[in-house]
Amino acid sequence: MKVVIPAADLHKGGGCKALVDIARAMTVRGHDVEIVLPEGSSVHYELPCKLTVVPALTKSTIPYGDLVLPNYYTTFRPAFEAWPDRCVRISLGFEPLWSPERELALWTYRQDVPVVSISRWLDDRIYEHAGRRSEIVSLGIDPAVFNASGSNPKRRKGEKPQVILYIARNPDVGYEFKGFRDFQQCMNIIKNEWSGPFIVHLICPERALPLPDIPHRIFFPKSEREMADLYRDADVFVSSSWFEAFSLPPLEAMACGTPVVTTNSGGVLDYCEHMENAYITQPKNPRALAEGICALLDDGLLSDKLIASGLRRASSMTSRHFETRIGEALETIYLNQIVRKSGKEKRT
Repeated sequence: MKVVIPAADLHKGGGCKALVDIARAMTVRGHDVEIVLPEGSSVHYELPCKLTVVPALTKSTIPYGDLVLPNYYTTFRPAFEAWPDRCVRISLGFEPLWSPERELALWTYRQDVPVVSISRWLDDRIYEHAGRRSEIVSLGIDPAVFNASGSNPKRRKGEKPQVILYIARNPDVGYEFKGFRDFQQCMNIIKNEWSGPFIVHLICPERALPLPDIPHRIFFPKSEREMADLYRDADVFVSSSWFEAFSLPPLEAMACGTPVVTTNSGGVLDYCEHMENAYITQPKNPRALAEGICALLDDGLLSDKLIASGLRRASSMTSRHFETRIGEALETIYLNQIVRKSGKEKRT
C-alpha cells in the first residue's frame, strides 16, 4: 500500500513526532511511505521513509496514495482536493480552539472521510463540533529512552534544593494555551509561601523565557535522551496547559519516575488520575497549581505513591503499542471504508 503524508513542517513537537512515528509504523509493516513537505520547511527528525519537497502543498503537488494522511487543517484542504476518496484525517489537536481560521478548521472535520484521533477528549471535541466519531489511537513513549534508570533517589529523600521541571513554550508565537504566564504566577506564589529552597529547570524550545526573581536554569535539550535525563533529575514535573489533545511530557515524566502536577487540559485524562498517578488541577489557576507542587514537595509518601502508579501506567503506553495500533487502524480503514467505498462508486 502506498501511504502519503503531507505535512507543513517537521519541527520539534509532539504532533510532528507523531507523524514521523506513523511513517515509521507503516514502513515497518511493509508499506511504501512518502512524506511531502513544502520548500522552506524544517526537518528535525531522522525519517524512516522517502521525503519529497515541493514548492507548496497544492492539489497538483500531492502525489497519489492508497492512503493520504493530512494531519492539520492547512494540509487537509489540498490533500482532500487532490484525493478526496483516499484521505484519512489524522487529528493530533483540535485546531478550531486556537486557529484564527476557525471555520476552515471546522470544515476539515465535517468532510466525509475517516478520522483518527489520539484521545477520548479529542474524539469528544470532534463529535461536539462535527457530529462524528473518530478512531482513537493513544500515543506512547519509548521505554528504552524514557525510564527510571539513573533517577536520583537521594533528592527524593530530602536533598535540597528541590527541582521543579517545566517546559516553557513561548506565548508570543502561538503557544499562549500552554499556560506559561500561569506558571510564572504560580512560581511567585511558591517563592513567597513555600519555606524550602527550590530551583526551576526551564526547558525553552523556542527561546529563553523570563522567570524574574525565581532561581532557575534554562535548558535547550537536543534529544529525547537529554529530555529523559532532565525528567529523572527533577523532583516534580509541571504542565500548565489550558487544553491538550494528549500531551506526551507528563507521560514521559511518569516513565522516568518523576511525579507529575498537571492541569486538567483534556487528553491527559486518558492516562492521568488525580491523586493516583498525578496531581490534577484546573487550568488557568496558578494558586491551585502551586498547591499541587507544594503538596508533592512536602509529602514524600504522596510523591512516592504517584511515582509508583505513574511508572505502572507509563509501562502500558509505549511507542511500540502506538505503532501497532495505528498500523492496524489505518489498514482496517483502508480495507473497510476506502476500498469498499471505491467499489460502490465503480458499480454505480
